[in-house]
This record gives sequence, C-alpha cells and structure tokens, in this order.
Amino acid sequence: MGTMPLTPADIREKKFHTVRLRPGYNEEDVDALLDRIEATLVALEGGPRTGPLITADEVRNSRFRTTRLSPGYREDEVDDFLDVVVADLAGRGLGRFGDLVPPPLPPRPGSARTGAGGGQDPAEGRRHAPAGRTGPEHPRRRSGMTPEDVREQQFATTRLTTGYNEQEVDDFLDRAEITLDALQQGLPEHATLTAAEVERVQFATTRARPGYDPAQVDRFLDALAEELRRYEQQ
Repeated sequence: MGTMPLTPADIREKKFHTVRLRPGYNEEDVDALLDRIEATLVALEGGPRTGPLITADEVRNSRFRTTRLSPGYREDEVDDFLDVVVADLAGRGLGRFGDLVPPPLPPRPGSARTGAGGGQDPAEGRRHAPAGRTGPEHPRRRSGMTPEDVREQQFATTRLTTGYNEQEVDDFLDRAEITLDALQQGLPEHATLTAAEVERVQFATTRARPGYDPAQVDRFLDALAEELRRYEQQ
C-alpha cells in the first residue's frame, strides 16, 4: 500500500542540489525546519522530546528566504520532499495545529531515500473509484470491518469542488489497516489508532486539483470509528 513512514534518519540524511545563478531556498532556513521535523519524528518513535511537535500545517505553511548570489537549495526538490513530510505527519494524526499526539507507528526497516536530489514525490491517490462508480456507501461487512476492507476502499474524486487531500487520506487509512490487523490478531498494543483519533482527524482540502469526495470519506471514517470502538469496549 502506502510508502513506509519517514524516520529521523530520512530527514537527517536528506540531500538537496544547490543552485547559484537562479533563486534557491536559504540553506539555513531549510535546515532549521528539517531539524524540527527530525526532532518530532524522534519523539514519535519514543525518543526524547526537545520541543513542540511540528504539524503538517506548519510544514505546509513554512516560508524560506531566497538566494541568488549565494548557493541555495533547489526549490522544487525542497518542495517535493516537504510534500512527503506533510503527508507523513498528517497520516500520524499531526495534521493541524493543536492536534494531539497519537501512538507512534510500529518501527519498520530503513527508508531507501538517499543521495542528493533523491526526494520522492508524494504518491498519487490510490483509492480512486473506477469511472462510473462512486464507491460503496459503507464498507463491506463480514464479521466486521477487516484490513482488506480498508485496503480496497475506493472514493470518488472531485475537481471543481472541495475534496480531501488524497495522500493524507491514504496515509491515515494505512494506519487504520495496521490497527485492524493488530486488533484481529489480539495485539491491541500494536494498534496505532483509536476511535477518538478517527473521529477528530482533519485533512487538508483541495480545489484546483483532484481530491477525495469528503462525504464518502467521512462515511467510511464513521464506520471505522464504530468498528474500533467495538474493540475498545471488549
């Protein structure tokens, strides 16, 4: 499904090409932001917390001084990488200012992001309903919602009206799949989401580019919260 969650090492080892004869981002400004992102990921993985956790909104709204006569980071590479960071933080429940900190994702093997200019574009939405189909109004029921129900869920997309950021929704549902798998195996300590987190999650919205239909996403999340609450009450 989705890409592996970012690790502190992904941030610490990230390299960008530099430019000299055209505008670039001030390197100190970018490095300072990456330091905060790395510190946040360290805290989410159970390490020491050295300051306020940064949110996806803060990263999305960050601004850097530009350079022309001195070296600066390539703007497109920085922007692309920060898109990945925004999606990752939103998927962990740190979408907006004031969000509470969710349990960290289970540790996974290291990332393949290395080398200068190796930034990865955020994945395109993976839950598009086929043409002519708007996706199920509610998840399929067998003995309850399953990880496969989450993985196979599809949503219609919007273009001229407001939609939910596809990458943020996909990353959040990746966490939901992990949680349901853990709960069905009788391992609640490995769950990464609670019903309350599902109920309060917020996604960035899109208008000039495709996004998931908010009504369909909200209906699915209502069913997901109900399913998680059923486990929590056992």
